[in-house]
Amino acid sequence: MKYFKNTELAKIYNVSEKSVRNWIESAQEGKIDLELSLYNDRHYVANTSKNTATIKALVENGKKYKNTRGYKVITPAADFYQIFNSKEIFDIISNLDVYREMPLQYSYFNGGATIWSAYVEKLSEENTPNSLTNTVSLLDYVTPSLDELLDKCQSINIIDVGPGNCFPVRKLLEHLIAQKRLNRYIAIDVSRDMLDIAERNIHSWFGTKANYEGYVKDINYERFDDLLVTDSFGDEEKATRNVVLCLGSTLSNFRNPDQPLYTLHESMGKDDLLVFSKQLDTQNARRYFDFTTGPDNTSSLTPKAKMTLDLLGLEESLYTAEFYFDEKTMSRQCQVQLKVALSIEFQLGGKTKTIDFNKGEKILLWRHNHLNTLQTITQFDKNDFELLQAITSKDGEYLLSISRIKTFHY
Repeated sequence: MKYFKNTELAKIYNVSEKSVRNWIESAQEGKIDLELSLYNDRHYVANTSKNTATIKALVENGKKYKNTRGYKVITPAADFYQIFNSKEIFDIISNLDVYREMPLQYSYFNGGATIWSAYVEKLSEENTPNSLTNTVSLLDYVTPSLDELLDKCQSINIIDVGPGNCFPVRKLLEHLIAQKRLNRYIAIDVSRDMLDIAERNIHSWFGTKANYEGYVKDINYERFDDLLVTDSFGDEEKATRNVVLCLGSTLSNFRNPDQPLYTLHESMGKDDLLVFSKQLDTQNARRYFDFTTGPDNTSSLTPKAKMTLDLLGLEESLYTAEFYFDEKTMSRQCQVQLKVALSIEFQLGGKTKTIDFNKGEKILLWRHNHLNTLQTITQFDKNDFELLQAITSKDGEYLLSISRIKTFHY
């Protein structure tokens, strides 16, 4: 008879392994009606439809009788409802409830954008290769290729998806401005605060030479082709080309990178170019978790991650931080494990929504999906992008590619 391992049941139903062992002991004593399976002299819960219904009842009943000494009810800080709108709050609640995940994008709101900008500035001052300097070097290397691919157009729109503080794209914009071919610089980000930093930097560097436009969009779901309508008709269509930038491993942070890739694909025209960069899977990359900006960070978490949990009302005493590389999912992850059972009570639309967590449960805060060069190229091919050029950094840690969408003729 098929059976569940104790660890499997604990993960499926978000309970502790001790709870599963207690169910088995109670079943052996005849206190609960669970069918057991014997394997190697050990009893396990049999995988039957009857047992499934019984377990669900046990889990629900267990929620009603929590140990109050080890159980907390927390509420988000007042700022939480000021920083996030109702749509964003619902998305946060849904991700916590379904995936046990706090979406990374919301760590760039409020002070998080400033923290990230300071981190990128720190990278710009380092003498050793890193995510910023490698991206800039690779962009420098392929700029002549971009010139050749765009040689017949009079003006160029740059659509920067997840621009950060614009440090990676500065030299490319300088190049296009010197050619007098930069038409529009369009920054797209889910964080208004991040866009404000990008706008300040663009204006500081280029003044009126760059036409900055910033738009709040979630690239996971929202296309940006509506922003390019004015350049898609008449003479402008022949004279203007769009170059979409997706730099700095942005796609690697998504739960399903194919979803934003689909959005990019559906937003682009047949003559548009996509310039993409990411950190590749290496032993060095698997060990890399340094996202701090200075020695004053006393928390076990990065400042951005801790700020997000603080907004949820989750004090540092209630969790332990974990940083590790997951071989099964091939991803680096940052998560917290709860020291106590707790409930987070949210208010939305005048109603309360409660998310329950058991002691030992984990909340994912950050991921980076790892792919090597071949896997990355295959991913783009699978999503109907045609590769035009690909190059890796001297240290083999980063990849930059130029692609366009595939066009099919029948």
